[in-house]
Amino acid sequence: MKSIRVLALSLSLLASLTAGRSAQALDLTAFDPWESYNRAMFAFNNSVNSSALEPLRQAYGSRLSNSTRAGISNVFANLREPWTAVSSSLRADFPNAGASLGRFLINTTAGVGGWYDVAATQYALKSQQDDLGLVLCQWGVGSGPYMVLPFLGPTNGRDLLGRTATMVGTYSALGLQGYMTYRTSDGMVRYLEDGFIESFVREPQVDAYALERGLYTRIRDAQCAGASTAGAPYGGDQQ
Repeated sequence: MKSIRVLALSLSLLASLTAGRSAQALDLTAFDPWESYNRAMFAFNNSVNSSALEPLRQAYGSRLSNSTRAGISNVFANLREPWTAVSSSLRADFPNAGASLGRFLINTTAGVGGWYDVAATQYALKSQQDDLGLVLCQWGVGSGPYMVLPFLGPTNGRDLLGRTATMVGTYSALGLQGYMTYRTSDGMVRYLEDGFIESFVREPQVDAYALERGLYTRIRDAQCAGASTAGAPYGGDQQ
């Protein structure tokens, strides 16, 4: 579950991807035929975040050490590597697929289930996150309408199709109980790490919904074009 996250990073990223155009000059629009519903869902998600999850996120950040939090995040990042390997293979990006598979094998074994990123620290092995939505994009599938999902946040028709295929594949591998445990835990950890900028969402002169819609659209387009978007708030949530 997420809303406006890592705002400064995202705007900086967008500025670097637009050949000199300032972030303020970006056309932050998208095909949004269900805008009224999407805005209502955006407000609902932010309300849940603010009332129920933000206190938990603050406690998570203050009571756990940085190393413990990093280890937890690493475990779930490691579990996403197989889908990166599959997605990169389907896009014929075999170097990234091999790096992702190698990272998964090394970190699952030598890295104690992924708690330690041994592949990066000892072997300098890194991969760029990939997903089935980007596969469909490369195959020429249009983005489709912009949507805001309950609890999950922004997506579009193409990414929703990729997410659904990923869900079916993960469910088939883990079973219902395993899938629900993994999906819920992974989403919660990512929210607890990233959270959202509540003060910005409540800023009256800023259309936070339109900005998130634009950020999501531009970042996903950049990822589809092959640009490196490490640290951007959207991408991992598609797996």
